[in-house]
Formats: sequence, C-alpha cells, structure tokens
Amino acid sequence: MKKLLILTVSLSLFISCTSDFADINTNPLDKTTATPEELLPLAIKRGYDGSYEYYYDYYRRIMPWTQTLVPNTGNASNFMDDGSNMNARKDIFYGDHGALLTDIIHKINQMPANEQVKYVNIKSIASILKVYYAWYVTDVNGSMAYTESFQARYGGTLTPKFETQEQLYDIFDKQLNDVYVAIEAADQSIQINPGNKDLFFNGNITRWKKIANSLRLKIASRLMKRNPAKLSTIAAQVLSREQINSTDEDFSLLAKRFTENGNFNPIGMSASKPMADFMNLNKDPRRPIFFQENDYSQENIDKLVAAGKMKPTIENQRYVGGPTSPDMVSPNKSRYYTSAKRLLDGINYDTISRLQYKIWHPEYNAGTGNAVFPILTYADYSLLKAELAARGLISGNVQALYEQGIRASIITYNYIAKEALVDKYVPTTEAEITTYLNSSQVKFNTSTALEQIIIQEYLNYFKQPNEVWALIKRTGMPNTSTALTLESPSRDGGILLVMPRRIILSTPSKDNLNYQNQKSALDMMKLDPDFGLSESDIQGRIWWDKK
Repeated sequence: MKKLLILTVSLSLFISCTSDFADINTNPLDKTTATPEELLPLAIKRGYDGSYEYYYDYYRRIMPWTQTLVPNTGNASNFMDDGSNMNARKDIFYGDHGALLTDIIHKINQMPANEQVKYVNIKSIASILKVYYAWYVTDVNGSMAYTESFQARYGGTLTPKFETQEQLYDIFDKQLNDVYVAIEAADQSIQINPGNKDLFFNGNITRWKKIANSLRLKIASRLMKRNPAKLSTIAAQVLSREQINSTDEDFSLLAKRFTENGNFNPIGMSASKPMADFMNLNKDPRRPIFFQENDYSQENIDKLVAAGKMKPTIENQRYVGGPTSPDMVSPNKSRYYTSAKRLLDGINYDTISRLQYKIWHPEYNAGTGNAVFPILTYADYSLLKAELAARGLISGNVQALYEQGIRASIITYNYIAKEALVDKYVPTTEAEITTYLNSSQVKFNTSTALEQIIIQEYLNYFKQPNEVWALIKRTGMPNTSTALTLESPSRDGGILLVMPRRIILSTPSKDNLNYQNQKSALDMMKLDPDFGLSESDIQGRIWWDKK
C-alpha cells in the first residue's frame, strides 16, 4: 500500500469557495507565483476535505436510501422524500478543486514549448483528477458547464456553455485517452517529478497512466443502459492497455487530518439489517471493519441479568442491523430501537451495531489515524470486469475476476482499518478469506453469478456511497428478491417508499450572468420523459439512468 503523505498547506494560496458561477469564473489566481507542482497538493486537498458532503449527502441521504446504514432511532417517515442540503460536490468542483486543477493546466499551457514538454506528467495528473471530479458532478446533475468553465480569468467567456451528459461522456473518454497517449509519448527522462506533492502516487506516472485507462472503463460502465455498444468498444481498447492490477495500485487518497472536521463523524448512524444479516450469514470478514460490535457481550449480559434488566441468555450475535423501513420503528414494532435497549448505571446497552466510526472519521474519540478515500480500487475494477464479463460485454474468466475482486476488497478494507487505527482491529487471515469465498451465498455459482457479483460490488462500495447508489440505479440490484435482501420501505402502515435517483437541480435565476445557458440546458434535460415532474423531483432521472 501507499506511504503516508502528510500535507502542510498555506491557506493564503487557496481561492475562496463559492457557488456563484460568475464570481468563480472571474476570481483570478495569476497574482500567485506558485508553480504547477506547488498547486497540485492544494488542488487535491480541496477535492477531498468536504465534510458537508459526508454529513448530508452520504450519512443522511444516500446511505439511508441505499440501505447501507440506518440512524440509531430508525428512518423517519419522510426519509425517501428529503433531498435537502445535497450537492456539495458541485460547489467543490466549481470552487477550489476545479479552479486549481484548471490553473495547473493553464500555467503549463502558457509555458514555452521547451518547458511544456517537462510538464506532461503533471498536466496529465491534473487532467485525470479534473475529469474524474467533473464526472462525479454530472453523475447526479446531468448537463453541466465543463469545457469553457474557469476560463474567464484567462480572458475566456463569462458565460460558459453547458454540455449534455451524452456529450460529456465523449469528452471525458477522449481526454483520458489523450492523457494515456501523452504519458506514453513523453520523454520521461526530462519530466518534472512532483514527488510527495502528488498525494496519490508520489510522482509514479506509471500508476497514473493505468488510472487514466482504467477510469475510462469505469465511466463507460454508466453507458450500459444507453449505449452498450459504445461501452464494449471502449472496453476493448482499455483491456488491451495497461490497467490497475493490484491493491498497491488502488486509486485511493491516504491523508492525515483531512477529516478533522466533525461533520465527517457518522456518530448516530448504525448498521442496516439487510447488510448485517447477509454479512452474518456468510461470516464476512469485513464486519468488524464496517460495524462496531453491539453492547451485548456476555459480560454485559451477565451484568444486566444480575440487575434484573433482562432474562439469562447466551450472546451469539454481536453485529445486528436496524430495519430500514419507517413502519418497523412504530411503537408496536420497536424491538430493535426501543425494547432492546436497557439502562444500567447510566449506560444504555443496545442491540444495534454502530458504524465503525473511525474508518470514516479517524479522529473520533481523539483518534490519531489516517483517512483513506477510495476512488477506483483494484477490487472495484475486478468486480466491474467480472460483471461485464458475466453480461457478455467483455471476455474474461468470470469466476476468477469475481474471487479476485472479493479478495482485493477484503485486503483494501484491512488497509483502511489499519490506517484509521480502528479500535480492536485484528487483520483478516487467509483462512477467513477462504472460508468466506466458500460460504453458502458467496461461493461462485454460474446460475446466479451476476447477482453474486453485484452484491459484492454493493458491499465493496461501502465507503463509496455514490457508487452504491449508482450501482442500484444501473443494475436494479440488490433488491427485495436477491440473496442480500433489501427491504421494501413503507410508512403509515403500508405506503411504499421509492429510492430517489438524483438530487434537486437548481432553478436558474434571471439575474445570473449565465442564465440563458443554464436555462437552455435544463429545458433540454426536461425533454427526457424520465426527467420527472420538475427539477425538484428527486425521483426523476439523469440521462445515463435510463428506465
């Protein structure tokens, strides 16, 4: 795994973060004398220290929607209706992150030709990061300003055009392909090496080249419902080139003190019953990394029995998830949320397992560990290839890719737990991995292979909530009929709740400098019959998420 890179930055080099598009485009950085390599760590940090996104988008919206967590008191009756306070990613991209990456690229483009050739690698890194984050933004926003964004500060337009999501997918693929070709063609003997200013790979450009190529396949997978032929074409080229081929090449950011802000803390959030039940049945070795043990150790049970708080029993399950349906937390169905709690000497003993807080917020309870932000890991990539092979979209040994992906996921989550200094962390043994691969619902079965693969993708994406959400939208699994059985949430005694599929889109204001382009883009999106009732309809769909 990658070495720890500690970032010390000067806040004076940051540009202000704002959601006002005109201000963003006219906020110059040409007063600074920072070199491209000096700007790189600043740009990276500003993309991954957004605590507001974790507090709202992940812990209180996407993760409850996808049933990967549940609040300690159960989901509220309106939890599938509430999309408020979301879309921090848009402000992050159009604020410091996208602006700084663009500045790096612009500075290099303005150099004399004999200097530009020394900066191919750094420009490539900035380009990959910019493509990735723009893709992340369009994933739930649809059309967006991209190619003309951030250009006003260099004399470009104040009213950048918007590209449709279909156009953006072509643009992203071309840019990543161009990066791969540029790195291959560059004279590596003269390249400026960013060293530890590259917080991902310490200047190892071979790793970046593999990321550029592998990310093409990841992005193209969203085309499965819209344009499977294009997905297959892109996949054929990607698979003929260098790709991520080990957990040491994970596209993950290892960072110290990026998550100090308390909004990263998922306190108050617990395991969900669907996830915990499946992981328990199959003895998933990731359980103690995902969840904390509940309060019912045999020692605590004995205390409660002695105090007359409960009947004698034997502890047999330390990982218990809470039901996700609001109907399950009504007074007469509250054994998970109320009657299972027992108060003794000021301590409230509870059967529900909390999330393992430190893998999200290593600083929890004065922790000193390091955060890991997975973006595209070997586990992700292997399981995606297994899925595509199972669908006949690429060639490959489905079983080998599936088992390779599971093994890689367990290794990666052990790395995350070790770096976060998770309490009572014990490394997973090879025997435990083997046992898991041979468990009843995990052992490869040709007849249910696709379902098995998607369930493992779902579990593996635990620390990538947007990818869990996208997986369900893209594949329709897991669901109420799969081995990992999601609930069919309801409220008020049977009113079914449906998972949202996008965020609330902003309504253009006429006093916005770029009003006409924004309005035209939104009007075009509304022509899609799957768009929904309005821009506020979170049950509506973005272009790639075709019915």
